[in-house]
Formats: sequence, C-alpha cells, structure tokens
Amino acid sequence: MITLPDPDCRYGYTVEQLEAILGDRLDAFGRWIDGQTISLCTGSEFDNQAKGNKPTGCGPHGSVVYGSDLRRFLAGRRSLD
Repeated sequence: MITLPDPDCRYGYTVEQLEAILGDRLDAFGRWIDGQTISLCTGSEFDNQAKGNKPTGCGPHGSVVYGSDLRRFLAGRRSLD
C-alpha cells in the first residue's frame, strides 16, 4: 500500500498533489472520480454571526479531492455513487 503525504488543504488533496502522487494514473483517476463529490477550497468560509465570509487561513486551493476517495482509488476499489 502507498503511504500518502498529508493533504495540503484541510479539505483534501490539491490538483498539484494529485499530479505528484498519481503521475500517469491521473487520467484514470479523473475517469474514476467523475460524478463524485469533491470540495472547493476558496480560502474563506461563511460566518453566520457576521453574515459574511471570513478567511480560513487555508488556500485558496480550488478543487480538492477527499482523502478517502484517493485511498479508494489507490486500493483498486470502486467509486461510491
């Protein structure tokens, strides 16, 4: 089993990390993850009390993939519908 680095984003693995981890398997992962939920790191989150966004100190990273999905792919398991 592959040992994964810690994600660069609090929500999951960034595109740059996926490129480094997956290499030539990146296209296959793209097909596997198609239709699955991913996260979007904008560098902020909504603060209900302030009625506005506040910085999170993370990102913005753009689209990030949950670690559980990356581990499922690397283990050869199917994606969850």
